[in-house]
Amino acid sequence: MSNIQIGKVSVQQKTMRGWLVGQFFPDGSSFKDDHIEIYYKTFVPGTPSDKLHKHPKGREYMVVLKGEAVFRVGKETFELEKGDYLAVPEDTPEKIIEVKEELTILGVRYPSILDNKVLLE
Repeated sequence: MSNIQIGKVSVQQKTMRGWLVGQFFPDGSSFKDDHIEIYYKTFVPGTPSDKLHKHPKGREYMVVLKGEAVFRVGKETFELEKGDYLAVPEDTPEKIIEVKEELTILGVRYPSILDNKVLLE
């Protein structure tokens, strides 16, 4: 029997809020990993995104696969569109301020640490 598992992004968006890999998956899952988190999330205009938050340990990278949005990282704002990518340093506040056009993001965070998200608002 192979150890290879295949996942469906559409299922993970419903059951795991878009998370594809991370320490929060059940033991025995090929997608459980203490070193990295990977997500694929879609946001539509007019729906609230995450609140302002930070991750005290590790870094986060986001690639905009589709759409356009305004992001806050630290004290700066950035308008990103399809093809842009962003690196968020450790312990830096971040938030999607406005989704201008349906947005799909592929994100990577490392390491995968339980309770490594601090809400700031």
